[in-house]
Parts: sequence; C-alpha cells; structure tokens
Amino acid sequence: MLLDQTAAAQEAGPWKDAGTKDGVALAFRQDPQSRLREVRATTEMPFPPEQIYAVVCDFSRYGEFVPGIREARTIDGSSPTHYVAYLRYAPRFLVVAARDVVLQVQGGAEPDGAFGCRWSALDGRLPVSESAVRMPLDTGSWVAEPMNDGRTRVVYQVAADPGGRLPGWLVRWGSTRAM
Repeated sequence: MLLDQTAAAQEAGPWKDAGTKDGVALAFRQDPQSRLREVRATTEMPFPPEQIYAVVCDFSRYGEFVPGIREARTIDGSSPTHYVAYLRYAPRFLVVAARDVVLQVQGGAEPDGAFGCRWSALDGRLPVSESAVRMPLDTGSWVAEPMNDGRTRVVYQVAADPGGRLPGWLVRWGSTRAM
C-alpha cells in the first residue's frame, strides 16, 4: 500500500520522545542507512482526512502557508495524487545558503479511510541552481487517519539532508527544532 512504512523505516529503531508543544507530539530516531535524524510530528485535528490531505499533500501551495518557502510549484503531474514538485527554501541564518529540492510525490486514499502522501527527492530532474544548494535527500510522508470521534490523527514524518557543508550535529539539532 502507498502509505505503508518501508522495511528500512521499520528497521530504524524506536522513536525517542522530544516533547509536546501546542498539541503536537514530536519524536525522532536515527536512520541507520542515511545516518540522519528522522523526525515525526503527531496531532489530532477536527477536520476530515480528505480535507487535511488536500492541503498538506499539495506542495505547490506551500509558499502560501509554510514559513521559509520562497518558491513552490508543480513541474509535472497532478497534485496531490502523483506529481513532481519544486521547493526553494530561504536561508534561515545569514551564513547558510538557500536550499532547493525536486520531489516525486504520490498520494491518495486508503481502504481504511486514511489519506496521505509520500515523497522523495528526485535527482537530475532540474538543473542545480547557482543560488541554492540542492538537497540530496528529502523523504517523508503525511498521513491523515480518521478517528471514531470524527477527528483525524495526522502524522508527519521526514528525513532530510540539507546538503552543503553543514556539520552533522547542526543538521541533527535543527531537524527537531524546525518542526
């Protein structure tokens, strides 16, 4: 199924609690294959899964509501089901260059009523920009699962390598705080 975890993700080990803020539970674990920190955020929302899916899985609209996104567009396909998207992030710190990434996104509905999408960085689809560092790894998912009380459990999971010459400790530190 589209939203099932991969075998590699299941082997990554247990999640470590990173606390709860504003109703969002954060957790992380080290990915043994990439040696990066994988981050997960979980919350409940009073909206149907298909409405949440329509917003969070449409990367082409992220510039409207995700802080730091300077450019977001669909390159090919049909959002939010199966498409290729381009995202450009503004630098968060003066000494860090802007980042960009091309993502292959697949999403849809599951038989149990859940909606969601998975994405991964797509190498070679667009030329590398001279004014941004291309992210070599960005993989993750959004899953919106219906609950019995009419609410929806939402899970966001991501592992990303911002590329460039950032030290590993800084990338791990920032990955949890960026949530």
